[in-house]
Amino acid sequence: MRNVVIGLIIGLVVGVVLGVTILTPKLKTHAASKSVLNERDLEKTITAEPTPVLSSLHLGDTIHWRSAPPFPSDRPNVTSLAKEYAEQLALLSSDKIILPVLPAKEVIPADSLFGAIASGRIDALFATADIGVHKEPALALFSAIPFGPPPSDVLSWIEGGNGEEKLKELFNNHNIEPLVCGYLPPESSGWYRNEFTNIEALKDMRIRISGLGAKVLEKSGVTVVNIPPEKILGAFDQDQLDGAVFSSPAVDAKAGFARFAKNYYFPGWQNQGHPLLLLINNRAWKRLDQERQSLLKAACDQHTTRSFAKAAETQYNGLRDITKQEVNLKRMPSYILAELRKSWKTVLSEEARRNQDFRETWEDLNSFLQTQRLWQEMGHVKTEKDNDFVSEPMMAQ
Repeated sequence: MRNVVIGLIIGLVVGVVLGVTILTPKLKTHAASKSVLNERDLEKTITAEPTPVLSSLHLGDTIHWRSAPPFPSDRPNVTSLAKEYAEQLALLSSDKIILPVLPAKEVIPADSLFGAIASGRIDALFATADIGVHKEPALALFSAIPFGPPPSDVLSWIEGGNGEEKLKELFNNHNIEPLVCGYLPPESSGWYRNEFTNIEALKDMRIRISGLGAKVLEKSGVTVVNIPPEKILGAFDQDQLDGAVFSSPAVDAKAGFARFAKNYYFPGWQNQGHPLLLLINNRAWKRLDQERQSLLKAACDQHTTRSFAKAAETQYNGLRDITKQEVNLKRMPSYILAELRKSWKTVLSEEARRNQDFRETWEDLNSFLQTQRLWQEMGHVKTEKDNDFVSEPMMAQ
């Protein structure tokens, strides 16, 4: 009997030792992964150099990526979205992935940011796609596209069509991994000293604008004034501008342009909204294990959805603030929009002939939009007529 008791005790001790030294490490997984691991996963042999597992995030070292102020840095909405994402990412990763911004003394000029992220001088950067149009003209189609399409269709193309593949291809050519990581709402069509009364009034104007919209206005005979945003107020003050296109209502409300231009026009034909990107140096991206890459992507998807959903309320509040500045909210006359649309078709044709990637990207987007349009015709209830942007008393008739 004594030998039996001794044998049981020895067996229990051996069992505990085996449980602690062998079974426990196999069962010690990240809480979030337990629901997706089956028995076969738990019984896999642990090798000397295991592949990254979900627990690696909490066991690994904290990653501090060097970043820079978002591009364009003059847009408060871009800066706020970048800050929100950085805070969200730190929370989701338990402070294991940090996106610190460079000290002011190390801030990189805007025209050097693309090269900085491509070369690895910085690891990550929030930016709009037009940061790289001087290298890849087709990136303009992931930024502000005159006359649409609406951002919901662009996001659908990126997520459900070939848009993501096209976007990655263009940036991968320069050692950059892009993630869609936010949404920027439609802009207005600008601030103007005088009302639009006829088509000739448009051609006599000096207007500050950028991107493909600038090419459209030039094609329509407008004198485009190419100045950075911080010089717009000075140009108005010195009577060098008749109008200026800047941003969306929430940003425009705080810009101070109402001191010089009392007519605020819609719709933003030159920019119907576009995605914000998180650009990551390719070497920095490849150094991440699969869990960290998945976490970055999932956090960006969530950030895009939230910013898209919150945009309408934010812009309405911006419009409300603008009306308090004794500004007239107006809709751009149809004859002006018709002229600009005609000019856009010419610009689009010229850009497509000039650059093969631009042409192929536009063709792919346009093909996707055709399928979207068919579904919308079949699947959605048609309204009797389009609603005005804003009804009285906010919108002048």
